[in-house]
Amino acid sequence: MPSDKVDHEEMRHLIREGLQMLQSGQPRQAIDTDFDKIIAAYEAAYKDGKVQVYSIANPAEALAYMAMAAKDGKHAVALDDTWAYALYFKGYALVEMSDLAGGEAVLQQAQALAPFNPQIMMERANIHKLRKEWPQAMELYQAAAAFVSGFARPGLEADMEAKANHGIAYIDSETGKLDEAEAIYKKCLEKNPQDGYAKNELQYIAGQRAKQARQAQ
Repeated sequence: MPSDKVDHEEMRHLIREGLQMLQSGQPRQAIDTDFDKIIAAYEAAYKDGKVQVYSIANPAEALAYMAMAAKDGKHAVALDDTWAYALYFKGYALVEMSDLAGGEAVLQQAQALAPFNPQIMMERANIHKLRKEWPQAMELYQAAAAFVSGFARPGLEADMEAKANHGIAYIDSETGKLDEAEAIYKKCLEKNPQDGYAKNELQYIAGQRAKQARQAQ
């Protein structure tokens, strides 16, 4: 990336600042003062479109994406994850403000920069879950679960795997597949006995079964 166009340290500072604003309940300000500045800087640096750009959080992503580009005969570069995560956090912020369509569009841009990033997949899945679009949500949660082991941000593998499985099991539960959901939540607890989400959902499933039993009498 041309060093005169993008200041990497400044971009990372803006990401940290934007995250602090998000965490303090200021999603609009985080977008306007931080995330949009990052996105604009990177877009300006690569506006000619001559290079296929990827934004990676994991070294394995670079290898996979470079191989994809080579197969397609494209010249590509792998940047750090700042650009993709500026888009990711902007998408998250828009969803927090109930702009699901806007959030979805921005997250799709993030995914284009990081096609195998499971965290972005899961946030896209969450939007479909909010809309009760179960097949689309399930497809993305399952894809995220498949990509976690090789492409999650280092150190977040276990957390990402649990969240992907939570999403899959939630949809199973909502679509009447209580046995499948129960099995997934139990596996989550085997891996992490402190998984409070799985514990709560197992209680919910037990309640649903009791309700069904009463109705059958």
